[in-house]
Amino acid sequence: MSNKEEIDLLVKSRVEQLDALELDKEVLYVLKSQVTSAIKFLPLSFQNKWEPEVDTLLQIVILQLSLRGVGSTFGQQLLNIQFLKSQKKTALLAIIIPILLKYFHTRARDVALKIGSEKLIQVLETAARWGDISITAGSLINLLLFLHSGYYPNLLYRLFGIQMSYSSPKGRQRQVGYTHMTRELIWHSFIELLVFVLPLINYHYIKRLVLKILMLGSTGPKLKPSAGNTVSLTLNSACAVCSKRPILPHHMDCVHVFCYFCLQANILADPNFACPECGNRASGMVSAKPVCLTIM
Repeated sequence: MSNKEEIDLLVKSRVEQLDALELDKEVLYVLKSQVTSAIKFLPLSFQNKWEPEVDTLLQIVILQLSLRGVGSTFGQQLLNIQFLKSQKKTALLAIIIPILLKYFHTRARDVALKIGSEKLIQVLETAARWGDISITAGSLINLLLFLHSGYYPNLLYRLFGIQMSYSSPKGRQRQVGYTHMTRELIWHSFIELLVFVLPLINYHYIKRLVLKILMLGSTGPKLKPSAGNTVSLTLNSACAVCSKRPILPHHMDCVHVFCYFCLQANILADPNFACPECGNRASGMVSAKPVCLTIM
């Protein structure tokens, strides 16, 4: 392909150029997550110590497999775009410079601390601070220029004059698939519907109806305390709801004991709450009564 043909195929879509950069970041994030998962059982001190080297090595490997191997980054390949063939070496340099600068920025302070020079540390911190300010300001200006002209989405791309073109004339016609978008919209709509509907469902009422059906419509005898049928509270007593030792023991006119919270919460959610053990129904909040018997 001649230079004239490449110029005719220059990518002017701002969205595609920014998408390519974002996809490259996502590829790096996914691979880094896999590496982190692979070494998660190593000592934490080892991971923290060698994290900058692992990140740098991973990014260099990605460049080796993508830009040097195929001629375009993974994000560009997904969008059918590439660097101009005459600028591939320059593009490789423009991508690897930030990687190395980030690594040196991370390790410079560690080296200065090992040397023990406070003056060197101050100089490095000042240089790093002004460097960050300059890069941020330059990136902001470059973004405004990019949005205006549609060229050079990256500051270093502008400094090196690096441009992107479509891999083929067909690449100009970007094929947009709506299948994934439709699926995502349906899924998010379904989630929003669940978020709205679920709080309106009274699970305790439904649970009582299901238990009633399973018990063939029989809710059991309603047991009233009497001389021969009293609330029994012992050291082995368990709450009829949570099956744990009852906290602030209460009952509701049957021989079974409940935690105060378990009983009141269920009655509040379902005024017709029935005892899970005997089926005795509550009659509102007044049904909860404290157990005033001596522990046996």
